[in-house]
Amino acid sequence: MKTYTLTIIYNDKTDELESLEERIAEKEAPLSIDANPDTMEKIFQADLIEDLLVPHPGERVGEA
Repeated sequence: MKTYTLTIIYNDKTDELESLEERIAEKEAPLSIDANPDTMEKIFQADLIEDLLVPHPGERVGEA
């Protein structure tokens, strides 16, 4: 996800643009499930796989 921030500082007394700043921040939250096989099985049995993975399409999840 990218966050775009544009900051404009305008002096209304002098009618001049004092500064213009653009910032782009890219946030990445990699998904990693570091669990033993028993824990992975419990996650599967609790039907939580979809809840864990749907917000993170294209990421890899596996046993460590």
